[in-house]
Amino acid sequence: MTEALQWVGDVADGLALEAEMFSASGPQVALWSAENRALVCPRAYRTRPGFDLAVMHSTARGWPVHQRRTGGGTVPQGPGVLNLSFAVTVGRGFNIEAGYKLITRIIQSVTSAQRLKAHTGATPGSFCDGTWNLSLEGRKFVGTAQRWRSRGGGRSRMLAHALILVEGEIAPGAGAVDAFHEDLGLDPVRSEVHTTLSAALGSDAPIGEAVAQALWDATLEELATLEP
Repeated sequence: MTEALQWVGDVADGLALEAEMFSASGPQVALWSAENRALVCPRAYRTRPGFDLAVMHSTARGWPVHQRRTGGGTVPQGPGVLNLSFAVTVGRGFNIEAGYKLITRIIQSVTSAQRLKAHTGATPGSFCDGTWNLSLEGRKFVGTAQRWRSRGGGRSRMLAHALILVEGEIAPGAGAVDAFHEDLGLDPVRSEVHTTLSAALGSDAPIGEAVAQALWDATLEELATLEP
C-alpha cells in the first residue's frame, strides 16, 4: 500500500507543500496532516483592526495563527484533520465551479463506499462556511477552497484544497476559531454543527491512513483525465 498520508510537524510546512505543488508542472497530489495544532486564516484578515492582538491571544491559548492565500475563513489544523490538496493545469472550458465539483466528487466517492451520503451546501455556524462544504446529516465535515493562476494559451493552474475532519474532538478547534473570531468581530462558530468521519461511521479506531489511501487513489484516477 502506498504511504499516502504525509505528516508534517508544523502547519506552515503543509502550506509550503501546497505552494510548491501550485508552482510545479503536471498533476500534483498531497494528503497531509499536521502534528502541531494551529489556526489558518486568509491573508486578507491582516487588514482587520486588532489582527495582531487577536493572533497574540490565540497563540497564548495554544493555537498559533498561520495565513494562506486562498479566501474563505479561519480553520483549525492538527491531528484528526486531513488535508487533500491537488494542483493541475486545466484548459479554457474548466472553471472554478468545475473545480469545486471535482474535489467534492472525489470525497463523495470515498464516503459513498462507506455507505455515507455527503451533501454539498452551507452549514450555518460552522467555521469557514461556504456553498461547497460537505456535510453528513446536516453536520459539516469538509471545507473546500481553490487558488488559480493563468498559464497562458487558455490554460490555468488550479490548486484545490479540502480540509476533512476525520477523527478526534471537534470542540477544541471550533472553540479556538470562535475565540479568534470574537477578537476580530467576526461571526461565532459552534462545534455542534460539525462532525467527523469517524463519528459518522461509529468507529473508535483511527481511520486517517485508510481514508487518505482511498482519497489518493480516487484523486489520481480523476486527475488522469484532466491535463490538457
